[in-house]
Amino acid sequence: MLTITKIKLHNFKKFKDLTFDVNPDINILIGDNESGKSTILQAIDLVARGSRTRVENIGLERLFNIETILEYMDIDIANRDPTSLPEMYVELYFSNQSNPSLEGTNNSISRLCSGIRLRCIPNDDYSQQITQLLKNPNASFPLEFYSIMFDTFAGESFNAYTKKLKSLFIDNSNIGSPFAMREYVNDIYHSQLTDLQRVNTRHAYKDSKIQFQVQTLAQYNALISPYNFAIRESADDNIETDITLLENEIPLENKGLGTQCFIKTKLSMNRALNSIDTVLIEEPENHLSHTKMLELIELIRNAQNRQLFISTHSDLIATRLNMRKCLLLNSSSANIINLAALPKDTADFFMKAPDNNMLQFVLAQKSILVEGDAEFILMDGLYKRTITKELSSSGIGVISVDGKCFKRYLEIAKLLQNKVAVITDNDHDYTANITNNYSDYINNQFANIRIYSDTNNTRYTFEMCIYEDNEAICDSEFQTPDRRLTTIDYMLKNKADAAFKLLKNSIDTLAVPQYIQDAIKWIDD
Repeated sequence: MLTITKIKLHNFKKFKDLTFDVNPDINILIGDNESGKSTILQAIDLVARGSRTRVENIGLERLFNIETILEYMDIDIANRDPTSLPEMYVELYFSNQSNPSLEGTNNSISRLCSGIRLRCIPNDDYSQQITQLLKNPNASFPLEFYSIMFDTFAGESFNAYTKKLKSLFIDNSNIGSPFAMREYVNDIYHSQLTDLQRVNTRHAYKDSKIQFQVQTLAQYNALISPYNFAIRESADDNIETDITLLENEIPLENKGLGTQCFIKTKLSMNRALNSIDTVLIEEPENHLSHTKMLELIELIRNAQNRQLFISTHSDLIATRLNMRKCLLLNSSSANIINLAALPKDTADFFMKAPDNNMLQFVLAQKSILVEGDAEFILMDGLYKRTITKELSSSGIGVISVDGKCFKRYLEIAKLLQNKVAVITDNDHDYTANITNNYSDYINNQFANIRIYSDTNNTRYTFEMCIYEDNEAICDSEFQTPDRRLTTIDYMLKNKADAAFKLLKNSIDTLAVPQYIQDAIKWIDD
């Protein structure tokens, strides 16, 4: 089994230069839209397939980094050097291999390594035409004169029939597409049959069509004489285009979309498919119910003898599969943050914790962590009262967290360096519960993290602070002739309902407790 250890992308789509290490088992790519998750899966898939036709069908103009192209074409015509035309490559580095056909120095770092690559470089055979074209002030970038090459680090060329890395791509973002289904079935078919078996099968299929033509169609030829009925024969009409997968005699493409997603992933984990090295899964959560999602996660977690690359927007997948296997991409950066350094007990906690907004927290540049539903309900209004603008337009995420779990989130914030303000209760003892409990953060050892709580022990909870700063408003909202509870007791026993009523009726006049103002001003800065 081949295992990828490192990936390098140069001028491939959005990435001018990207190099990152990967895990030998599971790699979970998480990131916001346009961050490059799908690009990385596509890059791996293209190199593994070794198909020049596939690259051509996508189009070099869609694969080559547009910024690099524009920078080159902005060079003054007199200074355009054809020998300095940029190239594009994707390199997959493998763990140490004894296979001499993979090991060599034929890579961008010129070191002895095992691996394979895709390169798109100017074709030397057209150097004269390229030189002439670049002298034209209205010329476009000469991608039509580029060669598409697949080779190993030993310098050995390969193609779709002699590919080195056996991969399977499950693109659930295109689920339901006939082309995607046909491609998936073909990958399964190719992974299980040898070249000789595929040739024999193709011949037998062709022979059966000829027999059908001779034994069945021929009897009707007299009806259209002098013409004859015949079975079409072309590269587009063969066993590999006609073959499908059945489950209980039902074609996979006739199943529901969620069932297709599940079956495809389940089959890719099947130990019988032992020839597959790498499985690429795009958005496995698509069309799955919560229960099916948990079942799928268990399938993936128990996968053996193959390396997985999964792109996802699902909190469940990211946390249940192990956050230490996550690779974080951000649309505003070309770097990847590996969460492998996350403490094991924190990763284990999120694996078992109730459903959470972990991806919202991980992907946000700024976050406010609050202790309960009441704070969450009122935070939009409190923010606007403090800053006089909408929280929704600030790019700041608000997440309700059990107070005992704040430190779990902060362990992640330490790795990501995203700005986090914790708003919490002092629970009658500011020194013990805030000063001592969060001493690492209060002492400014982490400039991106701040803890905020009322310092007065009598103002021990959010509701008490809201009440004492807005006594008249709260009494007016919650006191009725037949209610025996005091206002504060009612608010403490009905936290979410009380907060929602304040939000509806009084948010525009509500005074914001000072510690919350401080948190909002710091996170907004």
